Amino acid sequence: MIKFILSLLLFTTILFGCSLCSMITPKTHVDTQIKADKEYIKTLRINWTFADDFTKQLMQIYDTNLDGSFNEKELVLIQASLVDYLEQKHFITAISYGKQIDSKSNDYEVKDFKMNYKNSTLSFTYNIDLNYKIYDKNILQIKIVDDQNYFDIVFNPNKQLMSIPYKIIETSNINDVSFQIDAPQLPEQEDAPKAEIVTPEIKKVEEKVENKESQTPVNTQIQTQNILEKFTQNIKKYLIAIQKGEDKSALFFLLMASFLYGVIHAFGPGHGKALAFSYFSSQKSSVFQALIISLATAFVHILGALGIVLFSVFVLQSVLNRFMQDSVSYITSFSALIIMLLAIYILYRKLSKKSCGCCCSVDLKTTNFTAVSSNMNFVKAASNIPVIKPIRTKRQDLIFVLTAGIIPCPGTVLLFVYAFLLKTYFAVILASISISFGMAFVIFLSSFLGVSLNKASRKSTKLVNILEIGSPIFMFVLGLLLFLNANKF
Repeated sequence: MIKFILSLLLFTTILFGCSLCSMITPKTHVDTQIKADKEYIKTLRINWTFADDFTKQLMQIYDTNLDGSFNEKELVLIQASLVDYLEQKHFITAISYGKQIDSKSNDYEVKDFKMNYKNSTLSFTYNIDLNYKIYDKNILQIKIVDDQNYFDIVFNPNKQLMSIPYKIIETSNINDVSFQIDAPQLPEQEDAPKAEIVTPEIKKVEEKVENKESQTPVNTQIQTQNILEKFTQNIKKYLIAIQKGEDKSALFFLLMASFLYGVIHAFGPGHGKALAFSYFSSQKSSVFQALIISLATAFVHILGALGIVLFSVFVLQSVLNRFMQDSVSYITSFSALIIMLLAIYILYRKLSKKSCGCCCSVDLKTTNFTAVSSNMNFVKAASNIPVIKPIRTKRQDLIFVLTAGIIPCPGTVLLFVYAFLLKTYFAVILASISISFGMAFVIFLSSFLGVSLNKASRKSTKLVNILEIGSPIFMFVLGLLLFLNANKF
């Protein structure tokens, strides 16, 4: 059973994974530094250190000069996006000070925040003036929790420092740290805050170790990721050249790189190839219809990414927000449900077609007739039984295009983010169209194989039945795996 579950998880990763589509919640390590004298707790300095994967993702977006680092101008852009998010959440920081830990945070003002990049490490620092009167047995707690789960906060128990001339009892948890002051020579605070009391654990909680083995992709995904990263860098390089007007042929090379990116991107796991193959193998279609549906699916894919970026920039006024990740998950889940319903509908029409003559047609090309003479003339079917095929509707095609194509990929989202950072709107539109053609080419190959298999099966009633029943079942399984993959985090 365990082997089956692991195989299923691996299959979903291979089938629906994408090297640029796996936007993960960044692991963010927090360290604090508190300064105090004999009477007051003076200041609090909080430093966030971002994970390497998150830094690499930001490097793809904000490294506008392609030097593999962040300069001050680029750091200002990152800081502006980050602060836009944090200010709405009061820096997702709660501070409590008193005889008990209060569930409600004290008021404070953040000052001197700054984004830093040193030794390939990206960090964010901000300072808070406390000026709390020191009392015996009082507890100072700093808690940082992102309720939208954009940042996975981890307090490092070895980097929570409090400089104070008294004995303290430190308690570190995953999302908070508290310091209890042990100063018998000082009075206790008389007015205890009337708030919910939370008893802190005295024993330190060790930091959770990331399970990197479970996140290790298969070799084919690693190879695809490396190739896509190279094409992404080339696309960005050509956009910068267009922005600066340095190379007149940059637009041509941009379109070529974008087309190849779309091909390689679509040849990777997922992106509707398996759905297109199963859909057309179960439906009577022409090659031209398969081409049109493949083009429409690829262009809807691009439009979905554009919609997310436009909403983020003009409504949320930031390209660094949780909406991008959540929207991909929600749209994917919704599309997966529609795919499963569409598969059930196709299967239902197949199973009920015997009782519905008006919705079926007879393929006369696969049926032979002979004239038999007797006391009366009549026509008798001689060799083949008529193969009855359900008629595919345009509404059904439209549902397939929307559900298979609307799932936006953050790799394509990245391209539109470049447009707003580099102000190369026209070039990005042309590049996105070129990517669509590349993706449509691969999807059409899968659709063509499905059409060919469907045509080859018309000579065999048994094979027709197998395809018409097996293909929608396979579509349903794909939709189910897509739904599970979208909600696995």
